[in-house]
Amino acid sequence: MIRISLRPAAVAATAVAGVLSLTGTAGASGATAAPTTSSARPMPTGPGALTRNPLYTTGEFEFFECTELSRRPGDIDTYRVYLDNLLDCLNRTWTEEFRQAGLKFSPPKVRYITKSVATGCGKYPAGYAAGLYCPRNGTMWILLSKGQLSDPNEFSLFTVIAHEYGHYAQDRAGILLEFARQYPRLSKKRIGDLNRRIELQAECFSGAFIGSVWRSLGRDQVDWDDQLKWIIGDKWHGKAASIRYWLKRGWYGNGPKVCNTFSAPAAKTA
Repeated sequence: MIRISLRPAAVAATAVAGVLSLTGTAGASGATAAPTTSSARPMPTGPGALTRNPLYTTGEFEFFECTELSRRPGDIDTYRVYLDNLLDCLNRTWTEEFRQAGLKFSPPKVRYITKSVATGCGKYPAGYAAGLYCPRNGTMWILLSKGQLSDPNEFSLFTVIAHEYGHYAQDRAGILLEFARQYPRLSKKRIGDLNRRIELQAECFSGAFIGSVWRSLGRDQVDWDDQLKWIIGDKWHGKAASIRYWLKRGWYGNGPKVCNTFSAPAAKTA
């Protein structure tokens, strides 16, 4: 999920208020941050940032090892280590893709929470979203719910992290900024259409990453099949069939090049 405040002030970072019951960052909480990429190529702007983004010209994701670390029921510390390790994998993967695209990149800020808090893009919708990316402060917010903490073998948390990281990649590639630029002139119908394309692209990015590291996870195919089986769509994220389509497209395509939802027919982004 992504929340974009599209008022003029949205371009400025907003201080995060409230007391977190748990916080962590990809670097500060124990994980090794990936190096920052640098390039003379500026962030894409204009409509081409959506339809002709340099990310679509990169190769497949590298097949990095990304072994899932063990978690213990209700043990937040083991979940923190689990998530930091996963973020290391995502940092390595996306740093390489942005290097190939010739775009600047550095790892995102990440906060782990166990209750609703102020995010900089409004209050976290704990009853609705398992993860949220806020472009106003470049931060991924990940909710560790009681259900997730009670089941250390579940796989949904893995896919949530990969999806929200996909939103961060969109932000760094100029995709979210272009949506914000177009927003004031769009009809409600077009806003909904673009929002779905953004969410479905993040699903495609997620599927591509998961597919690239799947062999190292030690999971059975049933975990992936169950993830696809229990998908529920909505008007902002797309129908369940559309979400499955883009997740599988990413999985088999293994990289951003197959995730150009902005040039896809409406039937695939409904």
